[in-house]
Amino acid sequence: MGAAIAAIGGIMAGYTGVMSAAITAVAVVFFMGTAAWRIAERRRNAVSIEVGRYAELAARRADQIAILSHEIRTPLAIIKGSSDLLIEETPGPLNERQRAFARRIADNASQVIGLSEDLLAHARIEAGVFELHLDLVNLRSLLRQTVRELRQVLAADVQFDSFEPPIRLYIDPSLVKQVVVNLVTNAVRGGTDDAPVTVRMMRRDSDVLISVSDSGLGMSVQQQKQLFQRFSSGTGDRGGTGLGMYVSQHIVQLHGGMIYVDTIAQLGTTVMFTLPLMRDGEGDDDDE
Repeated sequence: MGAAIAAIGGIMAGYTGVMSAAITAVAVVFFMGTAAWRIAERRRNAVSIEVGRYAELAARRADQIAILSHEIRTPLAIIKGSSDLLIEETPGPLNERQRAFARRIADNASQVIGLSEDLLAHARIEAGVFELHLDLVNLRSLLRQTVRELRQVLAADVQFDSFEPPIRLYIDPSLVKQVVVNLVTNAVRGGTDDAPVTVRMMRRDSDVLISVSDSGLGMSVQQQKQLFQRFSSGTGDRGGTGLGMYVSQHIVQLHGGMIYVDTIAQLGTTVMFTLPLMRDGEGDDDDE
């Protein structure tokens, strides 16, 4: 009997030792897990603070560029307006040489205004604060008016070719106009002096296709790859900052569309982008 009791006591002591060791192990794991969780939490907080700091710096940079862009565009708008009046011969008739100078002033003012808009858009994209301001817009009227304005400042024959009825879409009109201006400007750079640049609009099942075509030298495979990269214009030595197509692609994608290029060597380039149709169909109002 005494031996049995002693054996039971030994078993209980061993069990107690095992339980004590297990509890100790669990406590060690718990405290190690708590310490690891605290380290991870501190790292997450540090990363969050760093991300917030960079976001604040990016937003501040975008604001600074917005102010600079405004300061640049204001005098340029006055220069462009004055040159437009000269081209229209509102102050009086011009000879051919004077008219050429006035067109050159207007053209370069428009280019710098476009550059400031692209720089502003790029800064907002990088800061993550680039937004659309949607409105119900007659797309055909917007394209026609944009082409009419481009004819006044570009030394090229810019045409608008569309037999589609008026199509109303929810878009950001100023940004869509910026895309068209960028595409036409690139087409003028890439085309020949006497060849027209054509803007077309075509309604499809679920979207509208807008295209800008030139009959220039076309693009190589390498130029196509670089076309939508920042600060790489893909146009060789024909000018451009390389921001216009990058910004245009972002604008189109924000609208839910796509942008792509079709080019043939020595036969020209067509850049196309799509804008989704309204779910409830299009309006049937007349052009403005």
